[in-house]
Amino acid sequence: MPNVAWAQHQNSPQPSAADRTTARRLGIEGQIALKKNDFDTAADRFERANDLVPAPSFLVRLARARIGQGRLVEAYEIYRTIIREGVEPDKPEPFKRALAEAQQEVKGLEPRLAWVSVNVVGVRPDEVEVSLNGSVIPSAALGAQRPMDPGMLHVEAKADGYRTAEAEMQLSEGQHVPVIELHLVALPKPPAVAVEVAETQPVMTADGGEPGFMSQSTLGYVVLGLGGIGLAVGGVTGLMAMDRRSQLDDMAEGCTPLPDGRCRVYDPDGSLQTEAKKTRDELKTFANAATIGFVAGGALAATGLLLLITAPDDSGGSASIYPYVGLGSIGAVGTF
Repeated sequence: MPNVAWAQHQNSPQPSAADRTTARRLGIEGQIALKKNDFDTAADRFERANDLVPAPSFLVRLARARIGQGRLVEAYEIYRTIIREGVEPDKPEPFKRALAEAQQEVKGLEPRLAWVSVNVVGVRPDEVEVSLNGSVIPSAALGAQRPMDPGMLHVEAKADGYRTAEAEMQLSEGQHVPVIELHLVALPKPPAVAVEVAETQPVMTADGGEPGFMSQSTLGYVVLGLGGIGLAVGGVTGLMAMDRRSQLDDMAEGCTPLPDGRCRVYDPDGSLQTEAKKTRDELKTFANAATIGFVAGGALAATGLLLLITAPDDSGGSASIYPYVGLGSIGAVGTF
């Protein structure tokens, strides 16, 4: 609500001379705008003037501007505030005249207010949020008559776990709506999913190790397999590197020798040079990949063989292992 400090006594801080001059100028601008039916400008000027120098003469004009904006409920409360606060006998004549105007004008405004009552079914009042035209109302106001401005009314009720309920209607001046009832329906709950946990038993390894740990011989086979993969990758990328080297050699055929040992190839549009650069980059990439594959694969394969050779006897008998190395392959054969 607007500032109503004029009703307070000597303890109130007094506006400065500059504040009074500014408020007076704002009041004049507001009065001019009010006569032109520029209600937005008028409301702004009167509200700011009253903030600087609280006075019922500013407020009664602010109430008229609010009526012009269609904000009848706010205007009604401004009039009621002026009447409730009253004017002391020693106040200026404009204050007393503003009080008399508020007492007269509120009588014509009150019958123009629309009244509605909102009730919610399906949920407790303290669990629901009800809003009228976007403004949330207290739960204590549910079921009670509430003043509203004429015009379109949008009512919304929402609560956790329930579908939102809404209603709209056009309110006319002086209309009384006994009750707007909104029914909240609970949202369907998702079906419960039963989760069955299988009981597991610890598994003993073949070499008598702790449950859940891989035996040395099994680990040896795994590492040996990884080594074979590394060697295979090295072999494939090595072949691709050799192919790129051959392409570069083909591009260099028919070149003109230069004094520094290089050669010049006829390449009027530069396409051959671009292709040669791309091929050299691929040669470098594949050569590096081949080197890494052979080194990593060889190390893993050797480690896997060592694990197999030194693994304890799983069956209590003797084990015979014969490693072999072939073209692009490495492994072991024997009895376990």
